[in-house]
Amino acid sequence: MSSKVNYFTHRVRTLEDDSSRSILGEREVKTLLTVLDIQDGPKSLNGKSIADLGCGDQHLRAAFELRGASYQGIDINDCNIETDSLPIPSEKVDILVAMAVIEHLRDPGHFLDEIKRILRHGGALWMDTPDIEACGSKFWNDPTHVHPYTRASLRTLLEMNGFKDVLVTPNYRCKKRSMYAGTDWSFFQARYLMPFSGTTKIPVPSFLKGGCTGLFALCIKPTIDPKFS
Repeated sequence: MSSKVNYFTHRVRTLEDDSSRSILGEREVKTLLTVLDIQDGPKSLNGKSIADLGCGDQHLRAAFELRGASYQGIDINDCNIETDSLPIPSEKVDILVAMAVIEHLRDPGHFLDEIKRILRHGGALWMDTPDIEACGSKFWNDPTHVHPYTRASLRTLLEMNGFKDVLVTPNYRCKKRSMYAGTDWSFFQARYLMPFSGTTKIPVPSFLKGGCTGLFALCIKPTIDPKFS
């Protein structure tokens, strides 16, 4: 527990003066809306309840609230999300966001159970995590990473835990809908055809930008399922 608190303190301290974080938050929320549209999710966030687990400096807050959503951020200083109950009543959240969280958990079972508890029926879980097949040994450069995922293992994990309509896709930001299809072609584009990140300062053509070494996953809590009642 103490190592997780130390990690949280270090992470927030190193991010707090970075003005680009608010820009990243806007890009993340725009990307979420694109993928929700693919999955026939809500076209608007107005009136939606958002819970952001592992929120850090809460850089997503402004982008969600600008669109009329209510936002609650939870991190290790609030509870241990690997073992504790989340401080949110059951079935009160429309969209649960967990960015760069699950790779820090040795056993995600309790974490996913709590997410299912607080999500409304038909609510969405949106997460990202490194893709071990793309980032390789660099995954372990973060000493708090304990559990790597591939797109196959992430999909299987979410389906095993009762989520439906699971879409696993490269974690592009602000791309057109077709880039989030989760197909072999989209993964090939991310790894080989766009070798530079979308935020690179190197003066290269835009069509070479957008490469990524992570995964997005969007999935839904079923509206009718005895396991969730």
